[in-house]
Amino acid sequence: MIATISADIVRSTSMKTEDLIALRNRLQELFHDFEDDYPGFWARIVRGDSIECVVPNYNDVLRIAILIKLYVKLRASEYDCSEMLQRYGIRFSIGLADIKYTDKEDDIIDGPAIYISGRNLDEISRLDVYSVLEIDEVPRAFSNLLDSYVAMVSNLVDSYSSKQSEVVFYKLLGFKEKEISERVGISQSSVNTRATNAQWGLLNTAIKDFEAFEIEQI
Repeated sequence: MIATISADIVRSTSMKTEDLIALRNRLQELFHDFEDDYPGFWARIVRGDSIECVVPNYNDVLRIAILIKLYVKLRASEYDCSEMLQRYGIRFSIGLADIKYTDKEDDIIDGPAIYISGRNLDEISRLDVYSVLEIDEVPRAFSNLLDSYVAMVSNLVDSYSSKQSEVVFYKLLGFKEKEISERVGISQSSVNTRATNAQWGLLNTAIKDFEAFEIEQI
């Protein structure tokens, strides 16, 4: 079992074309970094504002999805765009299942996991919903429970300001507060205040708990 993420940038049409291109390029750089940190990770941007990711270790998928969401939120604050984009960043769908075939060179992702995440993204795009998770071949009650868990984590991140998003983004990458203060250009106490107001401890615990799940035991 592996994980896929299907996502889209919320209200991307509110951005100028050149700004959307710049954001896409920045996301590609982020995905390149993820390839070093998460072996086998692969992401692509399709249809202008849609994202598809393959995450071989499904335990990593929630951290990656939230990192992408935070990154788009903090970058969106630099552009003249919709308040919805600045608040939500991306809408994402996670599928946990098998993948039959991937070929980065030929730009192919094929299998149940990407079908699940893609189908569910299309469904929530028609609703006022910004995250969803589905697991193949497990009891529906368990899949629904984990879906609610992910939704609560995503909703917490939706409440962040761009400044809080920036600090939490770097903390999720493993940076220490002193390193973040130097990178962002604020005092270490300000880093701590922003993290505290963002309920960093709660988010960090939730993501670590997800990383410890053993779905094969269900």
